[in-house]
Amino acid sequence: MDNPTTTRRRLLEGASVGGGALLAGCTDQLDLGSGSGTGDAAQTDAAVDGVGAIATVDQEALQQEQVAIREELQSGNITREEAQQQATELREEFIGEAVSALVETVAATDGVDVAEEYASLGAVVLTGEAAPILSLLNSEDVSALVSRSDVEDRAGTETQTESA
Repeated sequence: MDNPTTTRRRLLEGASVGGGALLAGCTDQLDLGSGSGTGDAAQTDAAVDGVGAIATVDQEALQQEQVAIREELQSGNITREEAQQQATELREEFIGEAVSALVETVAATDGVDVAEEYASLGAVVLTGEAAPILSLLNSEDVSALVSRSDVEDRAGTETQTESA
């Protein structure tokens, strides 16, 4: 049986992002997005062009691998630095696999495309029709839909941190 908190959380995530995506689609079609009534769709498109999708990482398998690294460290087979390096590589591997699975799922979904990949974040930006994007919430490869700006802001923060 599903955890009620997880189900409620996914419903709220889907409702907030999905509602925004649906509203964005409706405002484009009805020419309500610009507020001026002039039909300037370019302003509306810029504000709603894409939705972030967070890939589902197999947390259970990742934790098992991390325990194995910890045991190696405790037994003295590896140094602390080697353990940290292995843990970082392991996390990157699991996130990369999750993003690849998400990209494959999106490729198999009509009406949705991956505009950008942020492998280090475990996220992609999706473009396309609202209904197929929302249907991706039913996939095991998607843990959440978020705003595109959230993903891009996080990517910008991570880039600044790496360059500092």
